[in-house]
Amino acid sequence: MNEETNDKIIYDSGYRPREHQKKLHEIVSRARFAVLVCHRRFGKTVYAINEMIHRLLKSEKLNPQGTYIAPTYSAAKRISWEYIKQFTPSIPGVKFNESELTVYIPRPHKDDHIKIFLLSAENYDMLRGLYLDEAILDEVGLMDEQVWTAVIRPALSDRKGRSIFIGTPAGRNFFYDLYKFALDEMEQYKEAYLKGEYITAIEWYAAVFRASDTGIIEQSELESLRKGMDENTYLQEFECSFAAGARGAYYVDLMNEARNARRVINVPYDPAVPVVPVFDLGISDACAVWFAQFVGKEVHLVNYKEYEGKGLPDIIRDLQGLRYVYGEMVLPHDAAARELGTGKSREEVVRSLWNGPVRVLPKAAVQDGIDAVRRMLPMCWFDEKSCKKGLDSLEAYTKEYDTKKKVFAQKPLHDWASHGADAFRYLAMSMRQPMKSWRHFERDAQFDWSPFKF
Repeated sequence: MNEETNDKIIYDSGYRPREHQKKLHEIVSRARFAVLVCHRRFGKTVYAINEMIHRLLKSEKLNPQGTYIAPTYSAAKRISWEYIKQFTPSIPGVKFNESELTVYIPRPHKDDHIKIFLLSAENYDMLRGLYLDEAILDEVGLMDEQVWTAVIRPALSDRKGRSIFIGTPAGRNFFYDLYKFALDEMEQYKEAYLKGEYITAIEWYAAVFRASDTGIIEQSELESLRKGMDENTYLQEFECSFAAGARGAYYVDLMNEARNARRVINVPYDPAVPVVPVFDLGISDACAVWFAQFVGKEVHLVNYKEYEGKGLPDIIRDLQGLRYVYGEMVLPHDAAARELGTGKSREEVVRSLWNGPVRVLPKAAVQDGIDAVRRMLPMCWFDEKSCKKGLDSLEAYTKEYDTKKKVFAQKPLHDWASHGADAFRYLAMSMRQPMKSWRHFERDAQFDWSPFKF
């Protein structure tokens, strides 16, 4: 693709966009934020990188910066670095820093330079302080939403930067939410679209590209692919189904069942039933808390919260501010371990701050806890709004994938989703050994009553 920007930089990138990529370049160039749900082999990364390069070359701002972000640093390098080098070498004066995965493009006519660099969503707090004009977030469904809301979106604010979100569905997660949000935002332009009017600038744009529609992969090849993989995987990878769930997901079938049975709705807090807060206590990671009420044979999840960068006193204070009537607090087994610095365990700290019973679970195998969750989930009702991030974590909780052996390992992947999933696992494990407190809760709750049975 021949690039000409301000009559100052002219080069041939060698990029020859496909038909669907051409249409995207035309439409997305008018959008500030674009959410693109694409089937495998669509060419979404190649498209997005060339769109970013073109925008940066046209930028009138001083020292414009653009970044490509993947779930992991190794993925960012593996997926995009060669593409960036492939489409920029003919730009006069371009320099590549291999160790930092950064490209510098001088602009003598402005006495400045363009900077393009790769980032990871793993430790997103390390990204704070950046300014950005362009951002690509690839495989957004595998990222914590805080990457966007707390870091990248603010980095785009003062320079009115733009962003492209690309990926293939991996269950109902942040990528799914973004897509739905962008669709809702596009409603304001619906009438103009129907009239065939040309819209010069839009805030949000969303589109889905299914393999059965684009024609990029021949029909005979799609049929062969479908025969060689399970149906859920095919629907997710090639038909862009958010309902199929992430590959290797532990609970996606049961979560889909809960949604289909309308057990993910508005679940009211009942002041007559004690709330049981169940923790996953992180050290440097997030601290996750599920808030459960036991009503007969049902488990009502009325809230979910995550805390980062907060100590136990702040977390306990926040829980007390929720004004729930609490029952027993449940902590994981490692809460009993003493810290070297203070000589105290986190259990002791909690007991000194919490005015109520506290139980520390015994250590148990992770797989036993996962099995307990699978048994408990059919009894669960979730508040759709208050438990949003917790629901996302349960649907995104997956097995670790062995890239060398090309198989899923028999252990969970530790990522953003594991915090909420671990806390939920502790909730399920806490029910394995019925205690007096559970019977007490059921008696006080009038166990034959449910707000969902009319």
